[in-house]
Amino acid sequence: MNPQIEIPDFLSPGKGAGGIGSFRLLGIYDLVDRFAREFQINHEIAFASLLAGFGHSVGGAFEIDSTLGIIRPPFSLLLVTPETDAVWPRIPIRFLVDDFEHTMRLFAKANLHQSTEQKDDAENETHHPIADRIANTVDTAKAVYADKVSERITSASLEMPFPRVPFDHHVLLTTPPVGPCRALRQLSPDNRIRFEHALSSNTPLGPSVGEVSGAAPNLYWQVEQTEARRMVEENPWFTSLPTLILEADRPGVSALAPDGSVAGEIHRRCLDLFVMRHHAMLRSTTFAVESKPFQPVYEFLTAAQKWESRTEEPSPIRPSRVVELALRFALLFTVLDKKPKPDLVAAFYGLELAKRLYTRHLKTLTKLLPIPVSHVPDTDGLSKRELAVFMRICERPGLTRSELGRTFKKLNQPERDRVLASLIGRQLIELRDGKVYRSHSSQG
Repeated sequence: MNPQIEIPDFLSPGKGAGGIGSFRLLGIYDLVDRFAREFQINHEIAFASLLAGFGHSVGGAFEIDSTLGIIRPPFSLLLVTPETDAVWPRIPIRFLVDDFEHTMRLFAKANLHQSTEQKDDAENETHHPIADRIANTVDTAKAVYADKVSERITSASLEMPFPRVPFDHHVLLTTPPVGPCRALRQLSPDNRIRFEHALSSNTPLGPSVGEVSGAAPNLYWQVEQTEARRMVEENPWFTSLPTLILEADRPGVSALAPDGSVAGEIHRRCLDLFVMRHHAMLRSTTFAVESKPFQPVYEFLTAAQKWESRTEEPSPIRPSRVVELALRFALLFTVLDKKPKPDLVAAFYGLELAKRLYTRHLKTLTKLLPIPVSHVPDTDGLSKRELAVFMRICERPGLTRSELGRTFKKLNQPERDRVLASLIGRQLIELRDGKVYRSHSSQG
């Protein structure tokens, strides 16, 4: 097993947030507490699972404009469980994956019939050819709309591009039926690069030639511990993505009546959030990161920057990931509590939960990775071309610069040298005897 990561002080709980009970100030805490107790899972795992489900349900209806870019609620979560097919992880996304088409048909029926009610009333109350034609048009449009949304809101495929939802650019990736290991193996090298780039950017990717604009994918996967270890051994690049990887330390309990208590309320909450998403129709409500409510986040960044300036060795700890999570959680707490804008409570507890979950994420990685976490390559911020070149070097080490350039179409010498210089500057690759290799510090 790899040595444990030393957790810096700035990731420790802040004053007033020592125990999980301190989160009772949040309106959502009661539901989290009931979910954790009913299925007998850890409260932090319950928080992450529910917020991921809520984030995927509300999609891009709300956003925070920050120095890190536009932050929207959806985020990627990989749950590592003792069970092969656990029941409780499906509860937070059940609304989006079970009988969703029925929900969309109700939406379409309400929207389309409303526009034709007045015209129907004006027609003769008996059957009329025009009225019948309008009714048939409504039924057809209702079915087409429901089908189109249902097949785009979620996907178990990893193939790019993901068709965007009619009203925003976010798609939920569920656990592939064949398992993540086999699904990742089945990707071609080019599609694997596109998949990683899509998850890294958390934004819709520009289409390739002959493609329509795609959606930004975020995954919600549940895998058994053995498969999770195999997956990261085969794909160590996966652990450098902004995906929260959390291990449940004990099996959850299978509820006999999932619709009876907490699961039914979670389903209703997801429906309420999806109504907001449906009504937004590409017109997101944007909040600015104001200085006063987000003062705890600024203080966190100041402490993190001081720590980074004193750290000589490369570290797997990415404070920016914590901040992104904190802003997402603050945004979700604001929406769930129906507040007009984020306040100090939402920002403070968003940061505190982000620190807790990120610390758990780092500890999970030390168990799963075959190499020290500090040796996982940091591919944050690489362009698509830089990422493609880096992965080609990992696959075929020892190429000369000319040989490397010839493995790509339309990669001229100036661009090749610029990309190599960038990767060398990031300490991802190195030149030895005129050939290109992955650097020692990035491969362990």
